[in-house]
Amino acid sequence: MGSNKRCDMRNRIKNSMKAACSVAVFAAALASSQAALAEAKTIKDGVFTQAQVDAGEMVYNDSCKTCHDMRFYRDAMKSWDGQPILYLWETILGTMPADNPGALMLEEYTDVIAYILSENGFPAGDITLDPDVNMGDINVVAP
Repeated sequence: MGSNKRCDMRNRIKNSMKAACSVAVFAAALASSQAALAEAKTIKDGVFTQAQVDAGEMVYNDSCKTCHDMRFYRDAMKSWDGQPILYLWETILGTMPADNPGALMLEEYTDVIAYILSENGFPAGDITLDPDVNMGDINVVAP
């Protein structure tokens, strides 16, 4: 009988350890998913600066306004809903200006994006929009 009690005790300890490990794994997964959700940003979160907006307005007026009014961007942004702003930036970089795609400096493309976002009602903030740093983690939401 003493042997059976030891086996029962071992089984209880094993089961308790399995349950504790399962709880720990679940808690870690939950914390990880909550952290990922907390880090997810959209263009509603002040992800560009007012200085970028101001610089972008000048570039937009010189290079974009002739062909594209803001209504164009409002409508176009609906098709980018839920996607990283980096994808929109890359598309504009590769296709605009229509007569000389890629002719602007990379910073100018970024500033134009900031200006377009601002004109569509998205707020400026303290974060500098940067294709090399954060644009892949910021999602578009339709205006």
